[in-house]
Amino acid sequence: MTNYPTKYLLFLLIFHSIFFGFGIRQSRACHPTDSEALLDFKRRITSDPSVLLGSWIPSKDCCTSWDGIKCDPSTGRVINLDRPGLYSDSSGDRIDTSMSGTLSPFLGNLSSLQLLNLASLQNLTGPIPSEIGKLTNLRKMYLGSNSLEGSIPSSIEGMSRLQILTLNQNHLMGPIPHNLFKKLTSLTYVDFSRNNLTGSVPESIGNLSNLGFLFLQNNRLSGSIPPSIGNMKSLQLIYLSNNDLSGPIPNSIGNLRLAHTLNLENNTLSGNIPTSIRNMTSLVNILLANNNFTGKIPLTLSRLEQLSHLDLSRNRLSGPIPPQLAKLRNLGNLFLSRNGLSGQIPPQLAKLRSLGYLVLSRNRLSGPIPPQLANLSSLGFLDLSGNSLTGKIPEGILNLEYLVQFNVSWNQLSGKIPLHRFDFPASGFAGNPGLCGAPLAPCNNY
Repeated sequence: MTNYPTKYLLFLLIFHSIFFGFGIRQSRACHPTDSEALLDFKRRITSDPSVLLGSWIPSKDCCTSWDGIKCDPSTGRVINLDRPGLYSDSSGDRIDTSMSGTLSPFLGNLSSLQLLNLASLQNLTGPIPSEIGKLTNLRKMYLGSNSLEGSIPSSIEGMSRLQILTLNQNHLMGPIPHNLFKKLTSLTYVDFSRNNLTGSVPESIGNLSNLGFLFLQNNRLSGSIPPSIGNMKSLQLIYLSNNDLSGPIPNSIGNLRLAHTLNLENNTLSGNIPTSIRNMTSLVNILLANNNFTGKIPLTLSRLEQLSHLDLSRNRLSGPIPPQLAKLRNLGNLFLSRNGLSGQIPPQLAKLRSLGYLVLSRNRLSGPIPPQLANLSSLGFLDLSGNSLTGKIPEGILNLEYLVQFNVSWNQLSGKIPLHRFDFPASGFAGNPGLCGAPLAPCNNY
């Protein structure tokens, strides 16, 4: 009886070896349809300097011998095609290579494919074949950082299992197909940035209730932001910057409570900044610069306790700077320049102890510089130029340890700026006849 455990374990080991050995022997060889599709792709490659496809030899099994290919062992069908231009070799070194050629329409015959990664090959040209839409089992498609041309094929809208879709940094043009996102409800990541896409953001984008990351920046998209964006309640990063979008931000934007970054800068958006933005309580970054927003800075921004970066510069905002912004205790960067803001600089801003950048230039601010700003111990960049500020510059501000760039030019200030103190010490003298401290403005009277 004492040998029973040993005999039992031995029996299990023998059974395990026979069972799994039989499973390995029964693995299917590469399906001929898939093998031919991959070889057609290879034939259309005109340059492969790093020999990424060197192991793709017709006489060898694509499932076991071809680099970048993975198959379902029970069917022999290819499930992964993974040949990106950026990868790590066996030693862990980062390789950056390229590949020239076009995409084969026969890739659409890889009916079991789940991963298609041909990103960062740089020199893949020509269109994305419409046959790609036949890959209805595809979960992840990476075609970014190439030189692909033409339009986004509407056939992609049938790939209902797709979770990740990246077409960024190509030469794609034309509109995003109107119904592209109607059935792609599994998408969690979309990147069409840095192309030449035109037309509007489709209303169907609101169907992407699982989408966490949306990158459409650096295109030529026009029209308004669809109100359906408020249905995308999983969004964390929203990048629509550097387009030609117009009209207001829809009030429905407030539904995006998980959003970390809202980047709409460099468009022609207009209207008031919606007060519903107060509901986006996870926001860390708000970038709305270089638009045509009007009205006052919403007081409700003060409810965004996680906010670290707020850029509302280069708009047409008016009214005072809300003292309530002092509640944003995590704020590190505040950019409000080139608006029509008026009134005095709120001394309450001194409570923003994490503030590194404070840029209030080219507004209509008046009154003195609050001496309380000397409490901003982390401040490294202060630009108050182009306003109507009066009085002397508080000495405490000039003594801030980390302040290296200081600009108060074109105000009505007086006082002394130490010549050696700042990277650009003379920048404060222009337009301020009462200031001194540089050879062009000696301090003979102080």
